[in-house]
Amino acid sequence: MKPATHTRHAHLHSLAHAVAVGLLIHLGAPAFAAPSALPREPLPADSLVLHPWRGGVDPRPAITGIQKGDGDLELLLRWSGLGGPYRIEQRSSLDADSWTAVGSPTTDHSLSVPADSGTGFFRIQAPRPDYLGDTVCLACHRSAHQGWAESPHRQALETLKRIGQASNPTCLPCHTVGYGLPGGFVSDAATPRLGGVQCESCHGPGGRHVADPGDLLARPVVSLASMTCGGCHNDFHHPLYDDWLTSGHRAVTPSLAADFQHTNPATAEARMRSCGACHSGAVRLAMLKGLKDEDTPPSMPAQTHAAHTAITCSVCHTAHEKTAFGSQLRNPPHSMDFFSYSTSTNTTFAAQYREDINLCGQCHNQRGARWQDTSRPPHHSPQYNFLVGDVGFSLGTPRHSSHRDIARQCTHCHTAGFEFGGPSEEEFHLTGHSFKPLSVNCAPCHTPEEAEAFVGFTQRLVRNQIAEVKALLDTWGETRAPEPLRTQYGKLTWEYNVAGQISQRPDLPSPRGPTPAEQSVVPDAIKQARFFLYMVEHDGSYGVHNGMYARHLLDEARKLVTASMAE
Repeated sequence: MKPATHTRHAHLHSLAHAVAVGLLIHLGAPAFAAPSALPREPLPADSLVLHPWRGGVDPRPAITGIQKGDGDLELLLRWSGLGGPYRIEQRSSLDADSWTAVGSPTTDHSLSVPADSGTGFFRIQAPRPDYLGDTVCLACHRSAHQGWAESPHRQALETLKRIGQASNPTCLPCHTVGYGLPGGFVSDAATPRLGGVQCESCHGPGGRHVADPGDLLARPVVSLASMTCGGCHNDFHHPLYDDWLTSGHRAVTPSLAADFQHTNPATAEARMRSCGACHSGAVRLAMLKGLKDEDTPPSMPAQTHAAHTAITCSVCHTAHEKTAFGSQLRNPPHSMDFFSYSTSTNTTFAAQYREDINLCGQCHNQRGARWQDTSRPPHHSPQYNFLVGDVGFSLGTPRHSSHRDIARQCTHCHTAGFEFGGPSEEEFHLTGHSFKPLSVNCAPCHTPEEAEAFVGFTQRLVRNQIAEVKALLDTWGETRAPEPLRTQYGKLTWEYNVAGQISQRPDLPSPRGPTPAEQSVVPDAIKQARFFLYMVEHDGSYGVHNGMYARHLLDEARKLVTASMAE
């Protein structure tokens, strides 16, 4: 066993009458504060200060929790780590002369210890990481290796050489394998096999796996977590991970996360198959993997995995391939074809998936909405359809703004990055991975001042048109709608059965329109008008994506309602 040689810290907020409980680990020593009377439940995970590790996957074990076990006679230690076997040791204080082994070495990630162990210090140790290099992985993983070999990751050390930084210890952790750890990269002369970002950077050391491929506990880690990428794709040089943490992609929608963990597994899986393709990174990647066998429905991930894997880096970028779209993107940044992914259980992901559709449009589309629908308004996601000017149904001849012709479409405005000559903690590069459009992104077509004026004018115009069409529909509902709907629903007569946000008010949080049976009495013209109205509203840009098209749909909606008023 190797002794601890470096220090790192993670703090758990203590409760009243806390005493120090040191959790010393191989190659590290995070401090851990816990109460003298330990709680029965694990200490909250959000109290632990965690950061991505520079280098990809940190192979070092770390104790992550301590709690009471069954009864009052046991404590349960939990830890994370790659490799093993792990050895837990204890001593009563840091001044004690020696450590005492607790139990036998184990490949598990938890251990019960007697409660009378007191409030001393524990440490965990494991054998040093055994890094092998990509050529060893090639023997079995030829396809993945071939794709990686064409990617920029392979040349990561070469990029340092070109700028004279191949010996810079600040840069090497993210441009080599295991730099700074025993068995990791030392120099290009001493360990050339570990240069560049390789398999073991993201999957962890492979020595134990190669020694015994049948040992499931020794298999390298496969993680969809953005933290794996965030260890290197971060800091003021290129804070991709920090930007992503501020975006809506960073977490699964709470209500859906709860659905994915439903106590009835069948209900949870049904929810995954309908909504998971765009709300859970784990589900989407499982569905993409399932495309290889279209005759067999793809296996869904574990419920917890589905609920806690957001739209991470690997959902949009493929780790092992250099694609034709640049930046290892799975799909192109530009397309013009109509696309609408239906969440109905009557159709499969494989039957609908199109690799040639805009990357953002894969999820930011109208999700199968049609004007004939009566249960609820379209999903809040038709941005792609608005940008290209096609919601699957239109009247008249629409006009379009030029935004749809931009070569990179969505990514031009939503992921535009800006670099500064000398980045620092105060003036850092922008990567665009917060996905928030900035007025400076509108270059070269508009200056920031022009862009802000254009956005303000367009959104005021479209909001006014939305209010106009809404007022006409309300008037139709109160004065021209068929009886008895008019008497019963009034202004809600034109609405879907579950009325949308346009009709919601603080005093009426869950308004209802006509029932599914009563919807058959609502004229088609009114159904078409409300469809256009909600498509514009739920696009969310209020005309910025495609102002001419938004105004066209609202004009058509106004004509439809006006004609119905005259009947």
